[in-house]
Amino acid sequence: MTETSILLGAGFSVNKGYPTANQLNKKLTELDPEDFWVYTDGTVFLKEKTAKDPCWYSNYSKHKHFVIKLIEYYIEKKETFNYEEFYDFYNEFYREKEDADFNAFCEEFRKEYHIKTNNLNLLSQTNKIFNQLISLFLVDAEGKRFYDSVHYCKPTYDGYTGFLNCMEAWGNEGITHIHTLNHDIFFETLKSTDWIQGKLSDGFEESGSKFYGSLKGNYKVRLPYFTNNFTEQFRLYKLHGSFDQFPFHIQETGIDTYVKIKLGIGTTELYKEVEDGKGGHKYINDWLNYHPDFLSGTTSKILRYREPWYYEKVFDNFEKNLSKSNKLILIGYGCGDSEINNIIVQNFDFKKYPIFVVDPYPSQQIKEFVQKFNARLIEKTPDNLVKEDFE
Repeated sequence: MTETSILLGAGFSVNKGYPTANQLNKKLTELDPEDFWVYTDGTVFLKEKTAKDPCWYSNYSKHKHFVIKLIEYYIEKKETFNYEEFYDFYNEFYREKEDADFNAFCEEFRKEYHIKTNNLNLLSQTNKIFNQLISLFLVDAEGKRFYDSVHYCKPTYDGYTGFLNCMEAWGNEGITHIHTLNHDIFFETLKSTDWIQGKLSDGFEESGSKFYGSLKGNYKVRLPYFTNNFTEQFRLYKLHGSFDQFPFHIQETGIDTYVKIKLGIGTTELYKEVEDGKGGHKYINDWLNYHPDFLSGTTSKILRYREPWYYEKVFDNFEKNLSKSNKLILIGYGCGDSEINNIIVQNFDFKKYPIFVVDPYPSQQIKEFVQKFNARLIEKTPDNLVKEDFE
């Protein structure tokens, strides 16, 4: 039985209409404070610019102005904007890096908006709001983030037919490990296709779960929780997390595990069923949650790769999978993540087995990666791939 490893980057989701990094940067730099609002529980919502902010009276309304001003401050300093580098930039201050100019910027903001929030709390709120904004912009060409449960039949799937034909062939040969750096949940929908036929595991299981979400405030719906069990022939590992993944916190003990939410589930109403000490059970609420947990930042995310509850486990899988695979295929990955590249070098036997890089418009960085590892460059989109490209 053969094992194939795939690594997906943002370019893989482009055919579905998801924004590229440059498009996401543009959305964030063009954002006005009146384009969104923050509810009193910290949840962020987009709105029409002319619509009134329902929580205009709260500190959250002032915090959203700080996020926009911080983006402007960053652009003034760097003369450009990259959302991952911006994340690194403000997290350096969050980790208590002293900077007189930044301190002055924060003090000026407090005076202008008549607010007493200190620097660390301003940055903490920035992190929560900024992550949610990124999540809200991660939609496909139809504006979808979640998808209806629909089965997609052969012979074609717009934008991905060739890729799915290859996936089916690799699945027939053995195990296919799909590692993705993307935060969207588009790939999960491919489980409901004639090519994959439901044979996809992602390390989360709903059966036996004691975790629930609230639907419309009245009904508790069982949620999948992370078990790190991968049993199907197609195995999906979301290395940088996902907008539907949330850590579940228990007061005084910290993170218990990660859960996946579903469409319509309130993100501030996540529960775990526990024994009540009287022979029955009760529900405890994770009141900390209202934004998804996914990794961002060119260097900040690396600091979290060894967090034990989720990321360490999926990265351990990544390393083991690379060491066992006789083929590595990169699709839509720009080859610019230094730590991901290091993991490939340390764990995949590129001297013995082939690496294939799929990109219709390869950058110089990709070409240098191809040359360094004697990889085969396939200048195609996922739609046009054929199995013979990888032989």
